[in-house]
Amino acid sequence: MRFLILLSLVIWVSISSSTAQSKQSISNIDSLKSLVQNSSDSLLVDVYNEISWSYRNIAIDSSIFYAELGLKLSKEINYLNGINHSLNYLGIAYRNRSNYSKALALFFEALKSSEYSKDLEEISYTLINIGNIYIFQTNFNGAIDYFQRALENAKMIDNKSIMAYCYLNIGRSLVGLEQFELAEENYIKAQEIRLNMNDLEGIVISNVDMAELYIKQNLPNKALKLLKDNLVNVEKLNHTSTLSISYINIARTYLMKSDLKEAKEYIRKSMILNKAHGLKNNESKALQLLSEILEKSQDYDQALFYFKQYVETKDSIFNEENTRKIESLHAQYQSEKAEVETKFLREQTRLNEVIIKRQRAIIALAIIACVLFLTVAIVAFWSSNERKKLNAQIEEQKEKTFKHNNDLIDINNEKNNLIRILSHDLRAPINNIKGLTEIHQSEHKEFGAKENQTLNLIKSESDRILSMISKILNVEALNVESKNENLEKVGVVQVLDETIASFSTAAKAKNITVEGNYPKEELIISGDKVHLHQVLENLVSNALKFSQPNTTIVLGLEQVGQTVQISIQDEGPGLTEDDKAKIFKKFQTLSAKPTANEVSTGLGLSIVKKYVEQMKGKIWYESELGKGTKFIVQFAIA
Repeated sequence: MRFLILLSLVIWVSISSSTAQSKQSISNIDSLKSLVQNSSDSLLVDVYNEISWSYRNIAIDSSIFYAELGLKLSKEINYLNGINHSLNYLGIAYRNRSNYSKALALFFEALKSSEYSKDLEEISYTLINIGNIYIFQTNFNGAIDYFQRALENAKMIDNKSIMAYCYLNIGRSLVGLEQFELAEENYIKAQEIRLNMNDLEGIVISNVDMAELYIKQNLPNKALKLLKDNLVNVEKLNHTSTLSISYINIARTYLMKSDLKEAKEYIRKSMILNKAHGLKNNESKALQLLSEILEKSQDYDQALFYFKQYVETKDSIFNEENTRKIESLHAQYQSEKAEVETKFLREQTRLNEVIIKRQRAIIALAIIACVLFLTVAIVAFWSSNERKKLNAQIEEQKEKTFKHNNDLIDINNEKNNLIRILSHDLRAPINNIKGLTEIHQSEHKEFGAKENQTLNLIKSESDRILSMISKILNVEALNVESKNENLEKVGVVQVLDETIASFSTAAKAKNITVEGNYPKEELIISGDKVHLHQVLENLVSNALKFSQPNTTIVLGLEQVGQTVQISIQDEGPGLTEDDKAKIFKKFQTLSAKPTANEVSTGLGLSIVKKYVEQMKGKIWYESELGKGTKFIVQFAIA
């Protein structure tokens, strides 16, 4: 009976690989379901997973249901290959539902499992799935890294299907980076492989991507012809997601040709599919395009309405917390992998050294006296036991490492929850308090000086708390932010002028003069304007905070060789030796106290140093106790 069931499944897989259309049809899914009652153990897991895969572009809920059944049974019978497939198919289903953080967590779990089982084929598919999440997040360089790793594995095992997937996804990433010629080369490679394999499903998907490339290259007629020719096969395959994106692309070509009636018709078809099948990412694209069509039709009210819906839908997919989770999962995986590999190599090296020492001892004893054969045999036996003990220690260490990694995951989740509380559960109510206070104050003009003073105090205290939260969040953002900043040309004089103007009110309140001592001729550096603003604002804010009334803060600027040096000089208390040792560390308060009881989180200078380093600059200070402090920031001229 088991042989007959296995034979039926193999025949079905062979038929499905020869024609993608039959693979996706409901009748073939029904034939798979008929195998469920007569299957058990690993064979039943394979049937569940094939059903889940077949449902992935037809009914996402059904795909999730069968993948979860397969995962549960795989864990019960310790079927590693089934676990790997189930985790990947679950991740694909959640990806199609636009739940990218959930999908990525499943893919990383699948990657760890497939690496443990050394299954290169499954590792490659999992790397492709992870790369696709990075494409949706528009991190195209990160996506290419994963696809290149998968491509290397595919070449090692000579798997043409995986190679085609890799070339296709590398092409998609290059389109996102606007490297259209390289993208087209990779699309052609993928198309050639799929034509040789007679893979209708792969050819159809490649055609959709090629059409999107034509749209990016402003070739609407060429894109429209390819999409229309391809549409028949897309509809036959019953790929709802591919069909939806095809309608969106057709609508885009008609918009480019100013045929607004046809554009509206195809975007309507896409939106019906998106709503029916929960395709949130496609829904976001459709809403954006519909807003553009209505704007071109001069129906501005409706255009604005759908644009707001697009923003809400996109934010629900790519909110700050999801992005942070995705980056956290990636960093966690890399950290765990590096730690495990390092420990394994260290233990392996130690084991090899022990083995080499024992072998040398045995050889030496054999050369000195063959008559001591019994002694040599005893030493060899002892050496073997030592090796077994070392192997046992390595296995024990691996178990401890696995437990430690799980503890790290829990700690990381707790940290993410804390950040979420700070960014949402604290900021929103504090903003509400401030807003309600302002409304109350504006509606009651009869309040006297004492009541207005109390309400102003509530508003200022709200601002102080919001400032503290923002600084904590800035530090967290800096910890996960990419170090490869895209630097731009920034005018330093303009930023200095804006900084002085922004602190005029605060300086006047403390009777402190903030002045600029620099030429008005603009100097251009290579940096980031927002980050430069934050650097100068933090330094000037600190100078104001620790300066006495009737003093002066001077902002300077000069060119030194091929660099620009910006200085902020105050007449404050200066720095002690203890202050100098911890000045750029997080959550460190200095010996001096703010002169007007301002709040200090101990984060400002650590944020300044991080931003300066990200812009490839340098920061240092000159200070003498009792005579003030001068901070100097240096950047390269653009």
